[in-house]
Amino acid sequence: MEIMKKMGCMKPKKLPVKVTDEKRSRKVGLVVTSLIDLKKKSHDVFKVPADSHNLDSLFVVLEDGTEVSHDAYLFSLVNNTLLIIYHKKPAVPINSSIPLPGTACNLPSSFLIFCTGSLQQTMERYLSALHDLQKFNSEEVVKFIEDNKDDKLKLTWQYVTTLTSTKSHFSSISDHPEWFTGCNKLVTTKEEYFRKCAQGRIRSYLRDARNRLSHNKLSLSPIEKLKSCLEEKKYFACYFDRKDRSQDRLCDSKGEFHCQGQYNKPICQNNHWINPYDNAESRILFSTWNLDHVIERVKILTALCSQIRCNNGCDHLKYFDLLFSRKNLKLVHKNCHVIGPHIECQIV
Repeated sequence: MEIMKKMGCMKPKKLPVKVTDEKRSRKVGLVVTSLIDLKKKSHDVFKVPADSHNLDSLFVVLEDGTEVSHDAYLFSLVNNTLLIIYHKKPAVPINSSIPLPGTACNLPSSFLIFCTGSLQQTMERYLSALHDLQKFNSEEVVKFIEDNKDDKLKLTWQYVTTLTSTKSHFSSISDHPEWFTGCNKLVTTKEEYFRKCAQGRIRSYLRDARNRLSHNKLSLSPIEKLKSCLEEKKYFACYFDRKDRSQDRLCDSKGEFHCQGQYNKPICQNNHWINPYDNAESRILFSTWNLDHVIERVKILTALCSQIRCNNGCDHLKYFDLLFSRKNLKLVHKNCHVIGPHIECQIV
């Protein structure tokens, strides 16, 4: 009896989702407690043709075609996942809503690289899934790549290198519109896109530094000095911009990037390279390349905090170089990014 009382007091699960109809007329945010609740609310909002007393005729599908067929799978999805409501079974193939082994249960089943069909079909689904993840968090892309990364990256590269690059030299959205699929609509050139990408990475390093000092209740004065220096450098937008004439540019005039090798190696021993200006697929893959700190950020920020505590003043230019400049940064392919302590690299 006591157990029943406790069960009666349990609050139902709630999941925020985004829902659209098969015409993609608009998106609506809902908070649902079950698959039936989702169908009922979607029926009411979109007036999807269905009997409100019999909602079995409605199909709930992810963007990649995976049917959400039961509550367990529904609540394995991340918050605000986009769901499509069909009043009849959609023409596109529906995949079984079973989480993939070795992957987070909230990843689309199109991530399964070892599936039936041609390599091209497989890679198209795979790259489409990567593209969708970028809308949420680039770390999710990296997380997925890490699972069987050698096989996935090898197959991905095989596919991407077969794609045409005849439009690589085009810059504007009017000349190469398919390249901009999924990009911010305010971005109108490839160079502008990559300038913002580089700036985004550098801004994240500044944000980490600010958070570390705030967490330790230290003066933020050094952060303001670092910010001022970055503003002068335009947050190193030049790093990825093939038209920039700065010596800090990391690609050639065609937009080709070459991996600079592991932090403790002078060159990349695998000759990794990529031209994200070629096509949308290469642009997506480039998001998995890293600006790797030779002396790790955690060491840099720890030393910065220590120096501020000791009231020895702060050589902000030294930390500026360590955090943001090519003096301590290497552009590396995912396989050349060594995660873990760089023991032999110390701050002098």
